[in-house]
Amino acid sequence: MEKKKVFVIMPFQDQFFEVYETLKIQFCEHFDFSNANDEGNPQNILKDVVQPIYDANIVIADLTGLNPNVMYELGLAHSFNKKTIIITQDDLNALPFDLKQYRAKDYSIHFKKFAELVDFLKRMLEGAVDDSVSFSNPVKDFLAVEHIDTVDWFKEKESIHISSDGDKGFLDFLADIESDSEKLASGITEIGNDIQIMGMGVTKSSEEIDRVKKSGGNGTAAFIRKEAKKVSQLVDSFSTKLRKHNTENSELWDKLENNLLGLLENPIAANDTNKEGLIEYIKSLKSLKSSATESRPAVVSLKEAMNGASGLERSLNQSIRFVIQDLDTFIGFIDHLNASIDKIVAKSKFVIGDVS
Repeated sequence: MEKKKVFVIMPFQDQFFEVYETLKIQFCEHFDFSNANDEGNPQNILKDVVQPIYDANIVIADLTGLNPNVMYELGLAHSFNKKTIIITQDDLNALPFDLKQYRAKDYSIHFKKFAELVDFLKRMLEGAVDDSVSFSNPVKDFLAVEHIDTVDWFKEKESIHISSDGDKGFLDFLADIESDSEKLASGITEIGNDIQIMGMGVTKSSEEIDRVKKSGGNGTAAFIRKEAKKVSQLVDSFSTKLRKHNTENSELWDKLENNLLGLLENPIAANDTNKEGLIEYIKSLKSLKSSATESRPAVVSLKEAMNGASGLERSLNQSIRFVIQDLDTFIGFIDHLNASIDKIVAKSKFVIGDVS
C-alpha cells in the first residue's frame, strides 16, 4: 500500500529538526514525512512550500512561538482543506482563539510528554487515513456557515450511509452515539471521583505533616519524608488512572464527533421522524458541555495545588511533575470537547433549527 504523504510545517531551528527527524523515523513504515527543508531550497516558496502542502494527504503544524512563516503555511493548508494536526511546545492556551478548537496537542522533548505526542499523532494519522477522526478548519467552517460549496476540495462527503429500509437506520445510529456518550460521561465522572479520593488522602497526609511540624522533636524530618512518599504513591495512582481516562475519552470523542458530523451531513437526518431524537441528543450535548465546563476550574485548581506542593521530597516532585502533564492533557481535552460541541450545535441548526 502506498504511504500517505505527511508534510510537516515548523520553524527552521535545530530543536525542531530533531523533533521532525524523530517523528519521521517513528512513522516511516506507513507515512512519508517531508518538510520544506527536505524539498531543497526553502526560499522557493512555490516549489518547496505550496506544492508539497497541496500534494500532502495530512499536514502537521508546529505552532511553537507562533512563527510567521509557520502561520502562513498553516493558512495554505487550511485553504487547501488538508487534514491538519496542530502541535506546540507552548501552553495550548497561547494558541490564537480561533485555532484552539481544532486538532491540537502540546508536547515537550521530555520522554513521557513526547511519548504522549507520539501516541496522539498515531491516533490522528490513522484516523485521518480511515476517516475515523473528523478534521475541520476555519476556512471550511466559514464556507459551511455561508453555504458556499463551489470549491471542489471543500465539498462534504457523507461518512455515514443510512437508508430508510436498511438493517441499520437513523435511530440505530443515534442509539449507538448515545451509548458512547454515556461511556464518555461516565469516564469524566470517574475522573472527578478519583480526584476526590486522591484529595482526601493528600489532605490527611498534609494535616499529619503540619501536626508533626508544630510539635517538632527528633524524627520530624523522617516522618515528613514518610508522609511525602505516601502522597507520592497517591499521586502516582491517580496519574495512572487519569492517563488511561485521557486516552479512552479522546478516542471515544473522536468516534462520537465523526459519527455526529456524518449523521448531520446525511439527508435522512432532516426527516421529520428523525428530528425529535436528534434534538434531544443535541440538548444532552449541551448538558455534557456544561458539566465539562464546570469541572474545569477544579482541575485547574488541583494543578495549581500540585505545583505548590513540589519541592518537599524527590519522589513526590517527580510524581507531581507527571500528574501536572496529565492534568494539562485533561484540561486540553475539555477545551477541545467544548469547542467541538459548539461546532456540532452550530451545524445542527441547518438540520433541526436552533435548540434552546
